[in-house]
Formats: sequence, C-alpha cells, structure tokens
Amino acid sequence: MGFKKVLFKTASAALCLSLLLGGQKGGFSVFAVDAPADVSGSVPEQDTAQEDYKDALADLGSQLKDLQNQQDEIEKNINRAKSDKEKALAQKQQIDHQISLTRQQIQVVNEKIALLGENIAQKEGEIEEKSQEIDENYTLFKKRVRSSYLRGDETALGLILGADSFYDFLTRSEIMERIAERDKEVIEQLIADREAIEQAKEQIEQTRSEVEAAKAQLDQLTLALNQQLGQTRQQIQDIAALEEQFNKDKAATQAEMAAVQADIDAIYAKLDSMGDFVGGTFGWPSPSYRNITSYYGWRFNGSDFHTGIDISGSNIYGTPVVASNSGKVVFVNTSYTPGKGYGKYLILDHGGGYTTLYAHNSEILVSVGDYVTRGQTISRVGSTGWSTGPHIHFEIRVNGKHTNPLEYLQ
Repeated sequence: MGFKKVLFKTASAALCLSLLLGGQKGGFSVFAVDAPADVSGSVPEQDTAQEDYKDALADLGSQLKDLQNQQDEIEKNINRAKSDKEKALAQKQQIDHQISLTRQQIQVVNEKIALLGENIAQKEGEIEEKSQEIDENYTLFKKRVRSSYLRGDETALGLILGADSFYDFLTRSEIMERIAERDKEVIEQLIADREAIEQAKEQIEQTRSEVEAAKAQLDQLTLALNQQLGQTRQQIQDIAALEEQFNKDKAATQAEMAAVQADIDAIYAKLDSMGDFVGGTFGWPSPSYRNITSYYGWRFNGSDFHTGIDISGSNIYGTPVVASNSGKVVFVNTSYTPGKGYGKYLILDHGGGYTTLYAHNSEILVSVGDYVTRGQTISRVGSTGWSTGPHIHFEIRVNGKHTNPLEYLQ
C-alpha cells in the first residue's frame, strides 16, 4: 500500500475515533496535532535564491562560450597562414593570448564547480531539514490517533448521543469537520514534503553529473594549458622573422609604431616624478637571462628605431621580470591587440626624472601606486603585442626621453 493511501486510511480512523472524544455531557475535548509550520513566507526567498543560482550558472556558461569563441578565432587566424613559416610565426604571436584565455577558462570552470558544489550542499541541507519536519509532524499525528484510540472512541454515534441539543450537535459537527480538514492538511503537507525531497534528490544527482562534466572539462583545459606552455619552452624572440614581418608591410608597420610611440610619449607627459632619484644602480630586469636579441638604436637597415633592448632565451616564457631599481608603479597596461604594440607593459618611476618600462609581459603582478624594491618580481615574461617570441623589452627613460639602457645597467 502506498504512502498516501496509508496516511488517508490512518486519517479516516483518526477522524472516526476523534468524534466521540469529549462525548460526555458538557464538553468536546480533542487531542489535536499541530499543523505543519507555514512555510509560505520562505517560498519567495527560496525561489529568488534558485533564480540567482540559475542566473550565475548561465553567466558562467556564457563566459566559457565567449572564451571558447575567442580561442576558435585564434585557431582560424593561425590556420589562415599560407606557409609553415607564417603559421609558426602566427603561433608565436598568438601563444600568449591562447594561454591567457585558457587560464581564464580554467578559472571560470573552477568557479562553476564551486557554485555547483554549493548548490549540492544547500539541497542536502534542505533534505535533512525537510526529513526532520516530516518525522516530527508524523510523530505528532500518530500520537493523536493513539490518544483517540486509548480514550475508547468507537463510533460516530457518540456525536449524536452526547449532544444536549441540536445546536450542540451542529457545534460538534463543525468541530469534527475542522479536525478532518486539519488531518487532510497534515497529510497533504507530508506528501508534498516527501515529493519535495524526491525532487531535491533528483536535482542533486543532476548537479553531480554537471560537476563531473565540469571536472572533465577542467582536465582537458589543464592539458591544453600544459601543451601551450610546452610550445614556449624552446621559443626565443626571432628577430629575423620580426624584420621580415616589418618589411612585409613597412609603411603600415611604421605608422603603427609611430602611433605606439605617440601614445607612450603622451603617457610620460602626464607623469609627475615622485621626487629625488632613489639612488643606486640599475640592475638587469631578468635574474636569469642576459641574452640580448635586439639592441637599442636603428635596426632593419635603418627603417625602425628600437627604443630599448630585448632580452630573450630558451625557456624564458613565464620567468620573473624584476624591478631594475626601487620605485613606484605609475602606469600599467593590460589591454592589447595581439600582434600590435607593447602588449602588456608597466612603467616604474625612480625619481629624479628616471623611469623604466617593461613590455610584452604575459602577466603583471603589481598595480599603479605600489612601491617596489630593486630585484622585486613585478611581472612575467611573455610575447604580448608585436612580438615573434617571448622576451623582455626594457627601456630606461630620462625625463620621458628614451636612452640606451646599457649605459645604466650593471
């Protein structure tokens, strides 16, 4: 016999037994069970929380889709290259962007897993709470039935025989009807609670499946990230490829570089030096690499003036970039167009008109306003912007004017 049928059979018995309670002249007493607590006030709050959860999950899904679309677009750009050499160059130029997107995807998936986990914990808590409510209400219901039985109630005849008048009979009938309605409410609430538990369990199983799928996706992204990082291990800045690219569309590239320098000059024009020079000497921006792939000055047969030095080497990608001298972070740029400009870069002010610039980073670890000390890690080597491989583009400027860094470096 089903749960619902058992409850209604018990209710019918309880109703009959309760009719004669207080059948003695002068009163009609009932051992009543409390109705389940009214939870209607919490429903809107639960609905709102569920909607917020669904919105958050949908937003994470949208972010993942957008990031994947960007990854797909990068692959299309690489595949458009006509020759293997051009394809290899495109991969070098885009690897930073790919790694950045993959790391963002990993972060979003981790957030999704955490959100799903919180939902599972919440549902399990609701199940536990609802189970306790069912146990308590059902226990009270059984107590009333038992009490009715122990009082010796037998038939509904006592309702008539025990009445002093027709008015008393009607009163007793109304009470009987109210008791029956209360029993019905209790049973319906118990059934609704049981169904809510079953639904919550189904939702938990579905959410657990989503967690497993998200974990599998996370494993794939982690593998992709490791493969992308592996591509950078033997890469160094390919100055020959850079020159070839420069000459391929010299006029356009020169115009782009002039625009970049104009932007840099505008930034320096707005900077106020923090005061006197901090003193000391300028150190290498990399603690491990000293190989210069492009020097300060004219290059590409006098077609391009390089405003700093480039430092590169095998396995340099992701290694620390350190402050050449103590100073204050006065500018940080993290937005860039792949294949154009300085990529992610920052500027330190050392006082006395001295500043240093660090470009093409994969990530920047400091913020504007931070004070850093000589040798402190401020970013990590990358290949963002106009680059043919991971390297550090390093500049020293005096009163905003670029100068040969090798005259200052120790």
